[in-house]
Amino acid sequence: MAACEPTADRFMDLTVPEYAYMFGFLQADGHLRQGAGNKGRLSVEINVRDLDLLRAFQRLTPYNSSITERIRSTNFAERSHTAIWTLCSLEARTTINRLGLPYGRKSMTISPPECAFSRRDYLRGVVDADGSVGHTGQGWPFVSENAQKLAADLYYDGCLSLDRKKAAADTLKTWVRPVGMRVAPPRRRWTAWEDRVLLRLNDDAAAAKELGRTRKSCAIRLWRLRNGQAPMPSAR
Repeated sequence: MAACEPTADRFMDLTVPEYAYMFGFLQADGHLRQGAGNKGRLSVEINVRDLDLLRAFQRLTPYNSSITERIRSTNFAERSHTAIWTLCSLEARTTINRLGLPYGRKSMTISPPECAFSRRDYLRGVVDADGSVGHTGQGWPFVSENAQKLAADLYYDGCLSLDRKKAAADTLKTWVRPVGMRVAPPRRRWTAWEDRVLLRLNDDAAAAKELGRTRKSCAIRLWRLRNGQAPMPSAR
């Protein structure tokens, strides 16, 4: 935990590893709600199995906060048991908002803080809240050898993190690529020029031949362009 007891003047000092992690987690999975006047609240809702993390947030916060639990039916599970950490202090909310957590629904435009901060701890918070670490059903890691090194750096001994993701990261340290397993080539990104050709031809087979791509790749890209899942190229 933080080197000293949490105080209001050091709350969310992002050079402190625990606060950098906490802020990254809040940006990815927190909800800052504005109420009438100065009312409002910051809340984080996660699976009850990760309750210990919310307790750590509560210990790091020198303002009154609460943790509650609820069980409900959702679109993803018939029985969802979650824990919710809630912080109402205006002073605390103002500090967090100024660092870069906007009010309202989760923002798609959040970015790393502009002040000095512990980068690997901040990134680990984002990954814990909104990323995956571990192996696939076939036993392959979600990450490459380079990302193996990143996982080892992010999830160092004694760091604040979700216990289950720390455990998953630890299992990656011993993974070795099997002999004969090919290394996937770098992903070829779509350019605006290729998008314009694809839209002009409006045919995945013809586009595949013209662009030197697979028909499947062209079909998927064309569908994404037509359905707003990819930005339309500028006209030239």
